[in-house]
Order: sequence, then structure tokens, then C-alpha cells
Amino acid sequence: MIILSVLLVLVILLIGGMLLRNMQTSKITPMRQVDVYAEQMRSLERDLAKGVLADDEFGSMRAEVGRRMISAARLGPDTAATVSNGGFRTLIAVSVAACILGAVTYGQIGSPGAPDTPIAARYTQSDALRAARLSQLDAESQAPTLKIPQDPTYLQLVIKLRAALEARPNDIQGFEFLAKSESRLGNYAHAHAAQGQVLKLKGKAASPDDWYTYAELLMMAADTYISQEAENALRQTLQRDPSHSLALFRIGIYFDQIGRPDRTFGIWRKLLEAGPESAPYMPLIRRTITDLAMIAGVDYEPPEIKGPTSDDIQNAAEMSDEDRRTMISGMVTGLADRLANEGGPASDWAQLIVAYGVLGETDTAQEILNEALQLFGGEPKDLGMLQQAGVSAGLSQ
Repeated sequence: MIILSVLLVLVILLIGGMLLRNMQTSKITPMRQVDVYAEQMRSLERDLAKGVLADDEFGSMRAEVGRRMISAARLGPDTAATVSNGGFRTLIAVSVAACILGAVTYGQIGSPGAPDTPIAARYTQSDALRAARLSQLDAESQAPTLKIPQDPTYLQLVIKLRAALEARPNDIQGFEFLAKSESRLGNYAHAHAAQGQVLKLKGKAASPDDWYTYAELLMMAADTYISQEAENALRQTLQRDPSHSLALFRIGIYFDQIGRPDRTFGIWRKLLEAGPESAPYMPLIRRTITDLAMIAGVDYEPPEIKGPTSDDIQNAAEMSDEDRRTMISGMVTGLADRLANEGGPASDWAQLIVAYGVLGETDTAQEILNEALQLFGGEPKDLGMLQQAGVSAGLSQ
């Protein structure tokens, strides 16, 4: 605590010295404010040209900026504002009082003699959290009961399949079909039991996807909780295919749950940079990767979201409806978010309009087109590009 107090006093003295020097040399020239207001005026004119501001809004804002510009110019270039001695003394007094109050408070409710928590201790805590993970049976017992409407005819077929497989315990394809059927009914416990039989029958020939399907069914039965058995299934998947993206995503969640967000960041960073943007896990990674980087102590700037190219859209037109919608939806979502938050050139808006047209979401495409036409109303070249995008999307201009 003594060392902390000394450091705080030194910081105050350093700041005080800098302010004292600035009292003698620092001058704020009012004419600099005129330059700032002039730039604001030019910015308003650009916004008016783009259609961002209406005429009445531009008029009122321009008048206010002009009034402030005239007031700043009247002060003259030689008038200077300096830091007063009274303000300096007040700053020193408040800083000293804050240091004293902080030291007293820390001495009462803090732990002055407590050492820093070393990284080894945090690893030990993580190992303890891992050891305390629930078994699959315990996790399922705590999961809420699902109520999924079931087709009586389909249910009877599944019941018959169960009975048939009791007489054919070595039928791999039968158990694979049973796992899918039970999952469709929401019977995830029965589903992962059937998939477990598939793994047993295949043995070493079981594929990474076979193991990941088992892990996914285990997690679904436990309301997405990653039990000890689910963790093992994910590791078995990655042993057979270290680049299995879905297994990597899930194991990243697992590491975060056991107090190792640094490992989650390392895994998810590779997934984010490898893409594709349409991957189902990408929105969650983008929402959390910056926070994970901060916790891991890494200065990280996520890669920019890229929208679908003309080649992407052309290829999508040759796919089945379901595959096309899955591929484009992820890319369109990322592009739409970027344009809404950061803006972008007319070419990006045109891509978004065409992409929504391919998806059949014509109402959304029309809304985007109308917004883009207002935004780029003063640029004939951009208007032509946007109107052509509307035609390609099947929209009425």
C-alpha cells in the first residue's frame, strides 16, 4: 500500500509539472475554432449533396454553425486562453484528496498483503472446473423436458424400427437411420444411444463426422451442455480431422466454460480468418472475438466482413434452393450489418440488393434500393449502378 501511495504522489507531481509548464507556453488560438467550423460547414454541404440531410435541416444547422464561426472570428487571432493558477491549485488539492481516500478505502476493504494470482493458479482453477464437469447422465437429468409435436404415423414407424434393430444388432445403416429419426422426434437421448451403437460397430473406421454427430446429439440431449462424454467425442472428432470447423467451434465454447477463454480466442480466431462468412457459427464469433482478445491480452482487429461477389451470386443461382439460401444468407447478413453500421460504396449496396433478390426477399431488396438511391442521389454513376442492381433483383424502379 505504501508503494502504491508513493506512485500516486509521483504521478500527481508529474502532471502538476506538465500543467505548470503549459501555463507558461500553452495558448489556444480562437482562429483555430474558425477552421473547425469551416470544416463542419463543408461536411454539411456534402451531406446535403448525398441526400443525408433535408433542405430544412441543412438550413438550420448551417445557420447555427455560421453563428458560431462569426463569434469565434470576432475574438481575434491574438486573444489567448490560459490555465489559471486557481484551477491548477484546485486540481492538486482534489488529486491529493483522491489518493488519500483511495488508500484508506483499500486498506479497509482490500487485501494489501495478497500476492498476484499467477497464471499457474488460474490453470489449476481451470483443471478443477474441468474435473467438475457433469457426466452426460447428470446433465440430461437437469435439462428441461422438450415438448415437440410428433406425427403419430412417423412415431409408429420409429417404434417398429427400434424393434427391428433389436433383432439385427449389427445393422449399421439401420442404427444411423434410427439416430436421425429419434433426433427428428426430439428424443435426443435415444438418438445419441443409436449413434453410439454406430460408433461401436464401425470401430476404427468411424469417421470424424460420425463422432461429431455423436457429440452434437449428446449436447442436444443435455440442453447444449458439454458433458465429459461430449468433450471426449469432440476430441475424438479432432483427432481424426484437426480442421473440423464445427468441432473446433464447439471445443472453443468448452474452453470458455472451463475458464480458458485464451484458448477459445486462439481457436475462434483461426475459424474467423478462414471463413466462410456463411458458416453458422460466424455471427457468434464476430460478436465475442474482440472481448475474448482483450481477456487473452491480445491486440486484435477482426477482418472486415466481405459481401458476396458477382461470382458467388452466379454460382448460387446454379445451386438447389436450400443450398443457395444457406450460402447467401450468411454473407448477406454480414454485408447488411456492415453497411448499416459503417456505410460503404455504392457497389456494396448494389451487391446487397442483388443478393436479396436471389434470396427472393424482394421487399427487403426494395427497401435497400430506396435507401441507397437517397444516399447516392447526387452521383449519376452510382445511381446507374444501383438501378441496374434493382433490375437484376427483379424490382420495380
